[in-house]
Amino acid sequence: MHALCTLTFMVLLTLVTTTAQAEGLIHQLPEDGAWAQFDIQGKGTDADGSTVTLSGTITMSSVGTAEVDGEQCRWIEVATEGKRDDQAFTDIVKLLIPESQLAQGKDPLKHVLKIWHKHSQVPGGAKQIEDLAGQNARYLRKFRPLLHGPFEMVQKLEKAPVDSKLGKVDCDGYSASGEVEMGTILMNSQYTIRLHKSAPFGVVTWQAETEVSREGQALGTMSTKFKLSDFGKDAKSAIPDAK
Repeated sequence: MHALCTLTFMVLLTLVTTTAQAEGLIHQLPEDGAWAQFDIQGKGTDADGSTVTLSGTITMSSVGTAEVDGEQCRWIEVATEGKRDDQAFTDIVKLLIPESQLAQGKDPLKHVLKIWHKHSQVPGGAKQIEDLAGQNARYLRKFRPLLHGPFEMVQKLEKAPVDSKLGKVDCDGYSASGEVEMGTILMNSQYTIRLHKSAPFGVVTWQAETEVSREGQALGTMSTKFKLSDFGKDAKSAIPDAK
């Protein structure tokens, strides 16, 4: 169970645009200062049949802009609060990404310029993560499901009513499949995403049904769902000194 719990935790953190679109948790880029909070519900089944559950919130925020080599960039902060093995944690990651890469058909995680990380269970406070092409690439991989590049086999869904912080509104939607590799771990997921233009980043619900394996051997399954639970226009960075 511990192995799947760790993997589920990684997925929940693997996180996650004026009108630009990406294929993950960001489907439109709002004005700077916008934030959206999602309630998390996660449940996994290990290969031996044992079950692990996760709950909490994940908040996506636009917390600043910067110009790098003449290109306009955005600071995107992802804060996760939840419980793992009945122990509360807060995990915050702040990424600087060119706005041009937060667009339809782009893969924003391949263009992260800077990344800062802060975890409530790691001493020393916030730190900048260097050498993203080396061992520290894991900080990017864990966000792959939430800041996904172009999906394959995308199917548009009929509009459907969704009850969230927006109230009960008819939402566009699509389903898609994707794979995420974490070392020898392979996660095959089927995503269902519901969208509405009134949601800050466009996303109202995000759901993934995932099968986890290692070198062809099944490790378990997991179901993860985010639902928009709050939003606003006054985002403040939890890592304000990150530049």
